[in-house]
Amino acid sequence: MTDAGLGEWGDANGPAPRSAIAAVIASVDLDASVQDAVQSAMRRRLDAVAATAVDEVLDEPTLAQLREAADDAARAALLAPAVPGAGVDDPPELYYPDVVAFVREQLVPMYRRPLGGQGVTWCPQWWRHAEAIARLEALWRAWEHLRLDPATGMSVWFRDHADHHMPVLLSADGPFKGCKPDKHGERLDPLPLDPPPDGLF
Repeated sequence: MTDAGLGEWGDANGPAPRSAIAAVIASVDLDASVQDAVQSAMRRRLDAVAATAVDEVLDEPTLAQLREAADDAARAALLAPAVPGAGVDDPPELYYPDVVAFVREQLVPMYRRPLGGQGVTWCPQWWRHAEAIARLEALWRAWEHLRLDPATGMSVWFRDHADHHMPVLLSADGPFKGCKPDKHGERLDPLPLDPPPDGLF
C-alpha cells in the first residue's frame, strides 16, 4: 500500500513516510481546533435560532413602526440646521466680565479689614503685583464656578479659596509689603535664582 496523492509531502524519492505525516498531525493542537470548530458551529446554530425568533416577533405592523421611526430620525438628522459645536454644553456666562470687575464690585466691598495696623496691608494698585493678579484671578475663576452651586458653593469658595488666598494677600509680608492702603509702594524683588548645572534636568 502506498501513500498516493500526498502532493508536496512527497519528495523525489517517493511519498512521504507515515511517520512524517504523524509528526505533522501530532504538532496540531487538536483540543483547540475542536473547541474552535464547536464554537463556530454553535454560533451558526444560535444565529439561525435568533433569526427565527426575530422573524416571529417582527410582524408586518411592528416592521412598519420601525421603518417609520427610522424615517423620522433620518429626516430630522438631514433637515436639522448645521450648528457648530451642536450637542456640546455651552459654558455658563460669566457674572463678572474680568478680574478687575470682580475685585471692584465683589471682593473689595465684601472683604473688609482694618488696614494700616500691625500685620495687615493692601495695595490700591493691586494690578501692579504679579502674585496678586494671579491669586485674585484664581479667586475670581473659583467664585464664577462655585456660584452655580446653590447649596454649598459659596461656603466652599470661602473655605477653600478666600480663606486661603486673602490672608496671603493681606499679610504684611505678602506681595503688598511696602504698600500703604492709600498708595502703591516699591515692588518687591523676585526671589533669587541660580541656574541649575547643565545636564541635571
